[in-house]
Amino acid sequence: MSETTLRILSAAGLVAAYVTMIFHSGWYYLEFLLFGSAVVFFGLRELYAFCTREDSKPFFGTGLFFSLLILLVYYFQFLGLQYNVSPPAWTVEISKHLRESFHPVPFLIIALSITVWILQIFKRPLDGALFSASATIFGAVYLALPIGHFLLLLAFPFGAYYIFLVSTITFISDAGAYFGGRWFGKHPAGLKISPKKTWEGYVVGNITAVLSVLLLNFLWEHFSGVKLPVTTLESVLLAFFVSILSVMGDLAESAMKRDAKIKDSSALIPGHGGLLDLADALLFTVPAVYYYFQFKGILGFPV
Repeated sequence: MSETTLRILSAAGLVAAYVTMIFHSGWYYLEFLLFGSAVVFFGLRELYAFCTREDSKPFFGTGLFFSLLILLVYYFQFLGLQYNVSPPAWTVEISKHLRESFHPVPFLIIALSITVWILQIFKRPLDGALFSASATIFGAVYLALPIGHFLLLLAFPFGAYYIFLVSTITFISDAGAYFGGRWFGKHPAGLKISPKKTWEGYVVGNITAVLSVLLLNFLWEHFSGVKLPVTTLESVLLAFFVSILSVMGDLAESAMKRDAKIKDSSALIPGHGGLLDLADALLFTVPAVYYYFQFKGILGFPV
């Protein structure tokens, strides 16, 4: 089986599971907590493997523990904001406190930083201290915060559409760039991080992202019968800029792999490599799209 065929089959299976999960609101969206926890676990394992050196090594258990706590905070916030199910009253009360009186994520990041340095002082040599400590803290910020914002984005009244919007832009842009580069690529983009990437690939990726969003909007309104809170021009501009941001997310992970001198983050997903190889762009685009609609709502526009 060719790599391209394996890549397509793996993607089809993942998309089917992804779509099913988004529209399944049973068990109080517990599947999202479990899925997010799995992403944090495997993502941290891959990321910390990048950061392991002869004189330093991230604290995997500590980073994982605080990352899961951060994810749990966002999960409880999400339960009090979403529109599809009525969670137990105690979870709604916790969500209200987390959103209105005490948001513990900054506290957890500070606590992680202090814990890591205490462990570094008493359990590790001084050589590589800055690298191992900063890598441990970075892992939680890089993975847990974007996954938490995935839940917050889903909590909007049109949350399912927004998740499809950001996913469509991100994945179609990547696929368009991949095939556009293979079929039409002649002019290298000149990036040391990814020397095989071409300008034709990036342009095709951007165009396919815009076209896919226009198609998504048509199909969503046609089958749901609900008018979406985004205009055609807004959709085009959003697809254009988010597509560019997804490239930055991909290049950021490529830079990490270059520094670690490895090709793929792991062999977890057939045809795609590791989890970070597949989700790297979403870690950039999901928070960006969330804050776009958050600020849009603050300004009084429908979201």
